Amino acid sequence: MQKYLPCMVTILCLAVFLMQGGCLQDYLPRLLQQKEDPQQVLPDREEAEQFAGEMEKIPDGVLCLKVYFLEEKGNYLLPVTVTLPWSEGVGRAALEKLIEGPTPAQEMRYGICSPLPPTTEILGLAIREGQAKVDLSESFLSYDPGKEKSVLDSVVFTLLQFPTIKEVQLLVEGTVPGIFPGGTPGKGSFDRELRINSEIAEGAAPLIDSRTVTLYFCSVLGENNIFYVPVSRSAANNGDIVQVTLKELLKGPRSDSFLFSELPPGTELLGSTLKDNILTVNFSREILNYKGGLSGEKNICAQILLTLTELPGVEKVQLLVEGEKKTLSYGTSFQNPLPRPLLVNPII
Repeated sequence: MQKYLPCMVTILCLAVFLMQGGCLQDYLPRLLQQKEDPQQVLPDREEAEQFAGEMEKIPDGVLCLKVYFLEEKGNYLLPVTVTLPWSEGVGRAALEKLIEGPTPAQEMRYGICSPLPPTTEILGLAIREGQAKVDLSESFLSYDPGKEKSVLDSVVFTLLQFPTIKEVQLLVEGTVPGIFPGGTPGKGSFDRELRINSEIAEGAAPLIDSRTVTLYFCSVLGENNIFYVPVSRSAANNGDIVQVTLKELLKGPRSDSFLFSELPPGTELLGSTLKDNILTVNFSREILNYKGGLSGEKNICAQILLTLTELPGVEKVQLLVEGEKKTLSYGTSFQNPLPRPLLVNPII
């Protein structure tokens, strides 16, 4: 037991740091960007010094990446943060983990799995001028055609986490498929306009004069674990994007889903302003009528931050209640602007 103690201590220290890390997330995308594209401009001196200070706290050889797994009911993809050994090719490392999937213990504990056939091989990955070309083995096409959207989206969204990648083209054995087994056209590329967990049925006409917003709701999976699930919803294109997005978030998930929201009924948005990439949002006092104690506070925070930092130009969010900065009953602080959570749905 004693010979494993140093390793256990290192793992525990890493877990504590990652769960508490705030400013690291501002610099991790830049690091990944530089690894994928050596020609990227480095951060300025002040940012580089801050980044170096944060990296010193992480044991050497550790990399945090997102992969998109399928939840146990098979209805939703969700981003999952995993830790991997350091690799120069972070895009390839993320895809390899996506194919590998969670361990059997993780699959049972968290209720998640990979939608990709486990025999899939990566034959090549090239990133040029914002486009990632992924060449996969023929066994990739052995998935259930009825699950095709989840399969394709998992690959595309896993790669779109990297700032250098704006669109993804999928090849099989070096050739772009004319059409995938489930009917999806293979020509062209998939980009950030792709809907994740769309509430619009395939083939249905979108709302006239609408826009798509990405909302985050909660789900209990596996052994009573809370996960945050992104949902694409069409909303009326009338008004400020922040107001439209929060209005939809406050509506909650569809009644026929197993998702839920911790935002209390009756909560209203009183106003919002965006300045210097900080979005200030002012909620009515009903937001304080949450349930669930500390868990409820953390879920409210995560839902709002994950949803709003999807919007262009929003890096941090200052939450107000009736115009005041608050510290909630169980210690969650709204005193300062909050960044997007670094670890979204972490698994260990």
